[in-house]
Amino acid sequence: MTFLSKGTLTLCLLAASAAIVSALDLELVTEEETVQPFDLWDSGSATLLVSYEDDAGHENVVQLANEMKKQGKKIKEKNVRLAKTQKVKGAKSAKEDKDKEDDKDKDGNGKGPKAGKADDRNRRLRMLQEDDTIASGFSIIEIESDDLAAEASLLGSLPGVTAVEQDGIMHIESMEYQQKLRGGGGLADHIREIQDAIRATAGEFPDDEVEFSPNLEGEDAADALHGRRLAQETPYGISMVNASYVNSKPPVMQDPIKICVVDTGYDLGHPDLPNQEQHNVTGWHKVNADGSTPFDKWDIDGNGHGTHCAGTIGAIGTNDFGVTSVNPDPSKFQFIIGKGLSDSGSGSNANVIDAVRECVNAGAKVVSMSLGGTGSSSITEAFYKDQYDQGVLIIAAAGNSAADSWGYPAGYPQVMSVGSVMESGSLSYFSTRNTQVEITGPGHSVKSTHKNNGYTTMSGTSMACPHVAGVAALLWTHFPDCTNNQIRNAMIHSAYEPPTTDARNTPGWDKYYGWGTVNAGSAYDLLSKGCEVAGGVTDPPGGGELSDLANGGKDQLNVGCTLDEHCDQSNPCLGTTQCISGTCEPVAGSAPVCDDNLKCTIDTCDPSKPYNVLTDLCVFTPKACENGNMCDGINDCDEETGNCYEKEPPVDCDDSNACTTDTCNPSTGICSNTDLTCNDNNACTLNDTCDLLLGCIFEEPQQNCCGNAQCEAGETESSCPVDCGTSLTTSFDTSIANRVELGPIFDIKTKSKNVTIAGFDLNCNVPDGIESKVFVYSLPGGRYYDNGRWYKKQLWDLVHESSISCNGFGTPTPVTLAESVTVPKESKHAFFIYIYTDSAATGYWFYKSMYPPAGKTARYSTLDEDSYLEIQTGSGSYCISGFCAITSPRRPAITINYAVINDSPTTPPTINSMPSTPVPTYTPTTKPTPLPTTLEPTPVPTAMPTPAPTSEPTDMPSSAPSESLAPTPFEPVKVTVSSPATSSANIVYSFYFDVKGGTVDSVLTNIKVTTYASMQEIKVFAKRGTGKQSEQIPCDWQLVAETGNEVTGYWKKLYPNWTNGFEPVELFAGKKISLYVVSTGKMLAKYAGSSSLKYKPHFSTPSSSPLPGIKVSYASYGKRELFKSYPSHYSSRSFMGALDLETVAPGSTRSPTSAPTGQFSTNQIESVDAGTENTYLGIQFDVQATEAVILKKLDLHVAEGTHFVEVWYRTGSHKGSSPGCDHHNNWCNKWTKAVGGTIVSSGQDTLTSTPEVTIVMSAGDTFGLAVVFPQSGLVASTSTVDATDDVLTIKSSGSQINDYYGNEVNTIHDLDSTSITFKGKIEYDLVNSICALYSAQNGVLSDVDDVEPDVTEDNVTNPNGPVGDGDGAGGPMDGEEPMDGMGDGFDSLS
Repeated sequence: MTFLSKGTLTLCLLAASAAIVSALDLELVTEEETVQPFDLWDSGSATLLVSYEDDAGHENVVQLANEMKKQGKKIKEKNVRLAKTQKVKGAKSAKEDKDKEDDKDKDGNGKGPKAGKADDRNRRLRMLQEDDTIASGFSIIEIESDDLAAEASLLGSLPGVTAVEQDGIMHIESMEYQQKLRGGGGLADHIREIQDAIRATAGEFPDDEVEFSPNLEGEDAADALHGRRLAQETPYGISMVNASYVNSKPPVMQDPIKICVVDTGYDLGHPDLPNQEQHNVTGWHKVNADGSTPFDKWDIDGNGHGTHCAGTIGAIGTNDFGVTSVNPDPSKFQFIIGKGLSDSGSGSNANVIDAVRECVNAGAKVVSMSLGGTGSSSITEAFYKDQYDQGVLIIAAAGNSAADSWGYPAGYPQVMSVGSVMESGSLSYFSTRNTQVEITGPGHSVKSTHKNNGYTTMSGTSMACPHVAGVAALLWTHFPDCTNNQIRNAMIHSAYEPPTTDARNTPGWDKYYGWGTVNAGSAYDLLSKGCEVAGGVTDPPGGGELSDLANGGKDQLNVGCTLDEHCDQSNPCLGTTQCISGTCEPVAGSAPVCDDNLKCTIDTCDPSKPYNVLTDLCVFTPKACENGNMCDGINDCDEETGNCYEKEPPVDCDDSNACTTDTCNPSTGICSNTDLTCNDNNACTLNDTCDLLLGCIFEEPQQNCCGNAQCEAGETESSCPVDCGTSLTTSFDTSIANRVELGPIFDIKTKSKNVTIAGFDLNCNVPDGIESKVFVYSLPGGRYYDNGRWYKKQLWDLVHESSISCNGFGTPTPVTLAESVTVPKESKHAFFIYIYTDSAATGYWFYKSMYPPAGKTARYSTLDEDSYLEIQTGSGSYCISGFCAITSPRRPAITINYAVINDSPTTPPTINSMPSTPVPTYTPTTKPTPLPTTLEPTPVPTAMPTPAPTSEPTDMPSSAPSESLAPTPFEPVKVTVSSPATSSANIVYSFYFDVKGGTVDSVLTNIKVTTYASMQEIKVFAKRGTGKQSEQIPCDWQLVAETGNEVTGYWKKLYPNWTNGFEPVELFAGKKISLYVVSTGKMLAKYAGSSSLKYKPHFSTPSSSPLPGIKVSYASYGKRELFKSYPSHYSSRSFMGALDLETVAPGSTRSPTSAPTGQFSTNQIESVDAGTENTYLGIQFDVQATEAVILKKLDLHVAEGTHFVEVWYRTGSHKGSSPGCDHHNNWCNKWTKAVGGTIVSSGQDTLTSTPEVTIVMSAGDTFGLAVVFPQSGLVASTSTVDATDDVLTIKSSGSQINDYYGNEVNTIHDLDSTSITFKGKIEYDLVNSICALYSAQNGVLSDVDDVEPDVTEDNVTNPNGPVGDGDGAGGPMDGEEPMDGMGDGFDSLS
């Protein structure tokens, strides 16, 4: 038994017979003692699911529960019996368990799915007695316990109990809900949600204007939309699914079909929805023993989500107002509402099960579930399987993870999983992708009914699900004799293909669109030919159950066919399939084999190509090693290995002159060095000059000059407004202003003086007779947009609230702050202003703005300025609460009224260099060790300096100094070179940069880095010369410092605690060294822009420094893995930290050594020839190493013929050792694919080698290996003898592989209990040096990154600004906590 986690448990006990509920004679928890299931995570109460085999097992559970009650425990139990006995599967769903084939796009190209992100919050206690155990019912038990694992273990030990599971959390699948949960986290995804999700009032504003629509609620909601009567509207989704075609046909079903919506409730009384009196709408909600309703009643929807989904299915289409729906005639269907979720949008899995069960008991044929959670449940899957066997079709939202991940209940094969498309037909970016996605529906910006008699627009797979559920119900009213499986298959067979411009879609199934988008009209026409013609067999073969036909997703059509057409995948790249004995079987040789045996081509299959023979479909594309930029050198493909290599190095245009701009023409690779123009555009600063080492130098502003930030004698506000003004107005033309909002949001930036903001003049208009208020919020530090500050109201200070009477567009309306806001000099400050009235929901927009001018469209661009402050490009508010909407960049129509309160002199502009620190007395620790080099340094003279005279001359000449007198002892001078201060940065894992020596020799003695993780190990490597040709060549580098796994911190600039100190590195005058810093955690560097900046000078020491002219370059950045860099076309970063250097005595010895070399020795080990032999699909077995080795190849005994083989590996035993990994080969996603390829065997008596692998094992490691074939052919034995050669041991007692799971190795597969042993040889290299080990590791981690990630995804901001060095000694940058924007612990469905 394995137990995972804490908190709330729900025990489900599975029992037989018709679905009934029996109340036990147990003391029920009183209402005061109960808590809502979705709040149980932080309480002592829990809900458990316990399944059992028969009535005796259930009685044992009841007896134990009564004993617990007598011991004082609070407990209550509800028993649910299934209509038919079911099998309880393993820890994940049966669907995931059987996905063994490559997850391929429909063009046949294998693309393995990304594993869903683990969510510790959803890890639940789970115990399974035995896989595939018969179970006949389940109990839902709420219990209060201090030791849930012990309680569950006790329950699990009872005779007849088959499984114990902790209950899970469900939530609605709308983007609005998940945005709310996400709060401060996931900024890039969150902004994208806002930008793409909600498009309201589309007829009045362009598409890029409005991201959130105000909800239309209250009595006037149906009548008011921007002041005009809202006639009935047909949302685009209703037309997209072609519902009108079917609605024009007379239905066959006499009684209304019953449709269940399990959600947050139903706005009973909404004028556009069926009601209780006329249409018999009914429902269920949870009721406690005392009659209280913890979730509220089914006919109350405090959220609006359930009402929105119900409106898509069945909003009334005959009333000439509001919206219509898939089923517009309420006389043809009946709603049954299951309040499975609370008004917050979340709830327990147990409560959802209750809602579904009550709906089915009431006669529901279709269940729509726009909800999901991350955890699978074997008991819950058995429940849905039972509903399917009763003929119910359950349809659920796939999820909004925007990734390859799994969510439930959509992940169960008995549930139809629905993805989302936009109005264009293209996939919604948020739609979850996996092999269970079966069909898509309109889910992007869907308009429907909402709470409080309202309407709104929402996005998510939540919105797509009711479109499909509505179509299923509509079809069933016309074809009532069809089974649920036939209605399901008919929708799949008739789904239409998405836009062909989407490269992710080709005919047939894919993980993005499933089988296509639902089309009610085509499904109707198909079903008109007969239920079996449209959807396969009526009765499952062999007397089975309907659920035997439910494979779900990509496999749904494989079972139950009656015609070859049922098996048609419409994709020649996948070959032909035929219906044989009710199962779709592939036809041998019908799929093309695309392989030209060339390693420098990418072999694919294009199903859209015309062809005469199958191989005409093959496409052989030369591997692209060039990026089209001649400045990056010339790259080519190695025909032997297929790897890209550098044929000619990148162009170096650096002329070591700070007064030139060095560029390279990417088309020609020719350098140009253009003289730098030093001009700060201020007439009050003269003699702008350039220093060859330092760059531009500007003098202080002249006195008595307009523009020097001094309002001097003789200057007035009219003669010199930039110095003497008290207000700053944006350049704004009201005659062409066409952007309307509720108010502006923008940053200001002060210059050399402290400024107090007294108020604003706004360009606003509120219709007469409407009372309105103005709110002004301020944010010190500014940058309103970063890390989602624009929607985090708690970060802002409300500085003003008052009534306002706007003067109309074009006439300024003054707003005087009750208390002025002081903004320190040389700092930023943000303001958020919006105007609000009680009538805002009707669509009044009170404020006008303009698009920024060309060249100033980026946020924070300077729009207008004077000598004291500048107004920057901002945005606007579209939401009546403020803080819930943002638009594209805007020029605010505003005047800022201010006063200068500090008359301190202006400081001169700074340059990108840092002065030296005060010189301490310093004695070097150890003699520097020479680095690997390819550059021989120029010898330095070693003559001793001439001794100075010891005294002033006298009348008598002094004697010559004695030869025994020594020169003055050399005292080194220490210099720290620091990177420029910054308030924002980007997360990196490693970076390379050059340091070029100045005018004298020096030595690097330490390095300070900026960290962004609580625990990490850091290593520093160094080499002579530039690093750009050696980023992935470990043997060019020397390790000079490393730490253990140490505590660092968020935004901490620190000297790491080097385990063996920092080995000093010599830096010769005018010569370069390169540093490579790599961490297992996170460090910070600053985004610098173009890749052409890499290794170009960034900052330097000034000419006044004891070590003048030392230059530190911009950096190239890489991954966590050692010596694994990102591609050369990725943008550059700037190093954030400091370098400690010191002067060296003239004549110091310098004798660089050659680079270390890697040493390997080749060996092999053969298994012990014993035991009985047989052939298998594959084997998992363990190997152990006593020394560092690199596994290179496996020599196998294989049946004669051509085979495809894959080799996988994982750290630790193949049986697993972590909690939840026992007896599962990959429960913890530990497996990595080493190689896959075709091999040819001349017979099983000879050895056949796999393609070469590179698997690195350190001394003492145990690794699990898996060798797997699609068809049986691998020879293994029953030997129980280990094979060893004192370095490597092949362990016996491996595990037989009974199925081929290919790229799906990271799904769960139970191990076969029969032990078998690997037969063959393993070839390996013995690693004799650390350099060799690094080289091997670099090889095994090799991969290709085509597209650089968006820089905003790893952007973080220092909340305390750029001042300070964060070295832990106190000061503004010594923060300990993570920045806002790192998330609040919530995750969307993944």
